[in-house]
Amino acid sequence: MVLNERGPNETKINLSNSKCEKSRWQMSREVLFSYKPLIGAFMQTYDLQDILNYDHPAVIARFKKDHPDQADHAEILFKDLLRFFWASKKHQHDRKANPTDKLNFVFIMDDEMRYIDQMWHVFLLYTEDYMNFCHKYFNEYLHHQPDIVPTLEKGVVDVAESFSVNLEKFLDYNYDVLGEDVVRRWFAFSSAEQ
Repeated sequence: MVLNERGPNETKINLSNSKCEKSRWQMSREVLFSYKPLIGAFMQTYDLQDILNYDHPAVIARFKKDHPDQADHAEILFKDLLRFFWASKKHQHDRKANPTDKLNFVFIMDDEMRYIDQMWHVFLLYTEDYMNFCHKYFNEYLHHQPDIVPTLEKGVVDVAESFSVNLEKFLDYNYDVLGEDVVRRWFAFSSAEQ
């Protein structure tokens, strides 16, 4: 690599004769722009077991440091975050493929799942790793959108009832897709503190 000074604020980089490996920036760009449209069934494209095999010890260590009260549960919380990602993308796919009332709900991170949400916050701190994870397993960046509540139709009088219906559909879907143990665990961590 050759740097040629061109002026006080300009630097020309010549990579033509360089034998160095690709920079992180170049690899990140390749991942970012290598989006491939979904082909085939969701289950073939996004295998839950492959996703659950992903590990990030630094995220888990940072979570333990930031949340010592949940240190004993950090590994399972990380895996539950990965399950949440997978289930949210599966829901999005299922809803497009089969738009029924049963699937007509907003896939939210409920307040009861706050430690999974906190794990997500820690994962986001490792921006490059998070971006690479998202693109490797989902072909897109998974945005964290705080304070999402079910979108209510105009004229709905009972907001609590609408939220309750959304939560019930969310729980039913995840029960069917991930099983009772996972759904109970998602809501058990915060219940144990009260």
